[in-house]
Amino acid sequence: MDNTRMYTIGIVGRAYKNKDGQDIIQTHEAVRKFLAEKENVVCITILPTENKNYFDEIEPGTDIVNTNKIDCILDKCDAFIVPGGTYAYKLDEYVIKYAINKDKPLLAICLGFQIMCSMFAKNRARFDMTERLDNDSHSGNHSEYKHKVILKSESKLGSLMNAQEIDVNSCHHDVVKFEMDTLLVNAIADDGIIEGVEYPGKKFIVGVQWHPEYLTDQYTQILIDNFMKSLEQ
Repeated sequence: MDNTRMYTIGIVGRAYKNKDGQDIIQTHEAVRKFLAEKENVVCITILPTENKNYFDEIEPGTDIVNTNKIDCILDKCDAFIVPGGTYAYKLDEYVIKYAINKDKPLLAICLGFQIMCSMFAKNRARFDMTERLDNDSHSGNHSEYKHKVILKSESKLGSLMNAQEIDVNSCHHDVVKFEMDTLLVNAIADDGIIEGVEYPGKKFIVGVQWHPEYLTDQYTQILIDNFMKSLEQ
């Protein structure tokens, strides 16, 4: 990576209540920390532009994106992370579309991955196309490995990892089971659940169902390093 310049990475904020019960939109600390390790990277939180409360007044997928305001922020970013969370919004979709159209690197994690997949569903009947699992086979601790994923060798992710399968953590109940246009499935769990996708022909547009920001193994490092290297392309 070119250490002579600074790179700005935009992270989509997530709505939560803090310890005092206040409504806040924040950046996940685990995501911020692994980016903060890079000397020439700064992070900014991408916030909604509506003058409404995302807890009480806006249902998932019904928000309005002020493109002039958001583009003012996104134009300043070199890459994006759409992190995990609880609720999906049109803001998430807009950031993903922007990254694809501008060919700026993007890593979509957990909920971000699900949003990315829903966008490209072949028969999109609703905003969020995921289905709910009736068991805890994919729900666990962020810092513990839960299951294996099988990597597609012909994919960018499989090529980067140079491995047939890797161990990952897993903290989700909603899963992707629908067919998609354009996106290439690059990782599948050992029970057949889709765990990773990528947009072909771009520098780095990758979505993963697991949480690499909590892991420190060699494959996580390869994923993060190549996300960062794509900034120079």
